[in-house]
Amino acid sequence: MVTERSARESPEQRAAEQVVLVVDDDEDLADTCRYWLDGERFAVETAYGGEEALNRLDDTVDVVLLDRRMPNVTGDDVLDEIRERGLDCRVAMMTAVEPDTDIVDMPFDAYLVKPVSESEVKETVEELLVRSGFESEVREYFALESTEAALDSRDVEELREPEALSDLRSRLKAVRAEHEAAIRNREAQLDRLSRTNELLRDIDRAVIDARTRDEIEQTVCDAVASAHEAAFVLRRTAAGTLRCTAAAGYGLDPAGVDLDFVDEAFDIDGTVEDGFAFEDISEAHRAAVFGDDAADLDAVSALCVAIDYRETAYGALVVYDETDGFDEESAGLFSDLGATVGNGINATQSKQLLNGDSVVELEFQVAGAGDASVLAGLSATLDCRLSLDGVTRAGDELTCFVSVAGASGCDAVAAAIDSDDVSQARVVADGDEESVVELRTDAEAVLSTAIDHGASVERLTLSEGSGTLALHVAADADHGALVEAVTTAAAGVSVVAKREVERSVQSADSFRRTLDSKLTDRQQTVLETSLVSGYFEWPRGSTAEEVADSLGISPPTLHEHLRTAERKLIETYFDELNPASADD
Repeated sequence: MVTERSARESPEQRAAEQVVLVVDDDEDLADTCRYWLDGERFAVETAYGGEEALNRLDDTVDVVLLDRRMPNVTGDDVLDEIRERGLDCRVAMMTAVEPDTDIVDMPFDAYLVKPVSESEVKETVEELLVRSGFESEVREYFALESTEAALDSRDVEELREPEALSDLRSRLKAVRAEHEAAIRNREAQLDRLSRTNELLRDIDRAVIDARTRDEIEQTVCDAVASAHEAAFVLRRTAAGTLRCTAAAGYGLDPAGVDLDFVDEAFDIDGTVEDGFAFEDISEAHRAAVFGDDAADLDAVSALCVAIDYRETAYGALVVYDETDGFDEESAGLFSDLGATVGNGINATQSKQLLNGDSVVELEFQVAGAGDASVLAGLSATLDCRLSLDGVTRAGDELTCFVSVAGASGCDAVAAAIDSDDVSQARVVADGDEESVVELRTDAEAVLSTAIDHGASVERLTLSEGSGTLALHVAADADHGALVEAVTTAAAGVSVVAKREVERSVQSADSFRRTLDSKLTDRQQTVLETSLVSGYFEWPRGSTAEEVADSLGISPPTLHEHLRTAERKLIETYFDELNPASADD
């Protein structure tokens, strides 16, 4: 079976976002920090030393995590150069050097002492990005406060110049006295950010543990309502309408939520206007949602965010809060939450697809789709037979591993390179009767659409530009929406069969279920891609660098995921052989 797991987008694909630069001569630590931060609402880059950092630094960098102890060009040197260039970025020193009074006059914004934790790094970056929008005097206050906090971790008697700490505290009091109102306002903003981020982390964990879509939606509503006034989820049906499927707060019942206001209030017409927020909700609106409880609320604000995954729209999350409104930062964080929920729903359906006793198979006829399919066009050009062995995604690009019969691997690669839609092609294995090639393309509309809608590509065979495509989808998925999306993705694609496929319950299935519960999506992606690309063969069909490149990650990150996945695979194997020991 051909499976697909989404990979994180590279910084280049997220160039419009804020940029975080991790600077450390310890490459493993720098890569670990990047791994922790990857997938957030900002791009993450690494520099393995001070000189490399200076070459990268410009006005596009927003936050720098900077090690102090580095050979040749130290972190202190980099910090001085940042300020001399007038770069308006926030800097967090991240070092094993214990803080002393020499840091009082250093122009950094935060000081982290190694070893650092994932939560510490994430929280620091999130706060510094928000601080970037503060007034300069307020930023100075928070920077001084961070310096004081670092020195407070030491005994005063151990400091070189204890009076320097006293002077620092006097400066803090003076700055606060002068800008008291602005500082209080920004402290409240940071407090809201901290609470919202904690809420998002709680929901992330809950989504991972949830087993069904219903459970995900209700868990999210419960968590959001505990931090705000109320929340409910609107699910997009196969007919394109919305219905309330989960609610929490003020005793809301999904069946009792009046949705007559939805079209007018949120301008929803089949899709959701993401991040739509407004203040001072009308009496009629509040009554429609809260009924008799509406009288207990004063000023109420609402926020509507889309729940989606790639091109699949699952519905919307509506959040109510007894405030004057949601600020831009909160709206952005809740938009991220909507994407997280969509990802969780997609992952849950994928697990149901992998673990269910039965799945639905949709079979399509592919004819004359060469303009929208690199693989169909290649089979027509070479007059050969192609079959898809595996596919992975990195951003908008698919990496396809294809078996070729009736033409050599070299001929297939040469023909693929001639196409403007193929960014890279290479021979993985060249045989007398059949070869395996790797192609990277962003022009496989049918496959991309199927994957976006949560389908698993079971098989794809093509000959002279035509062939068959079989997709497996969960039994409770929206089959009609999937068929419509796939058949409209390219001309000449039509559905020819729909059938339920039963799975026999065998020890192998039990083994896979157990392993799937242990592996993360990224670990499974790395393991599968390494397998189908010939990484485990000898001689190897692909190097670690080539596999990492196809996934859009660094080789050290690939090895980290691969080692963890291999360990889990071996542990599961021996636990299956010795179930008694697994229970001990």
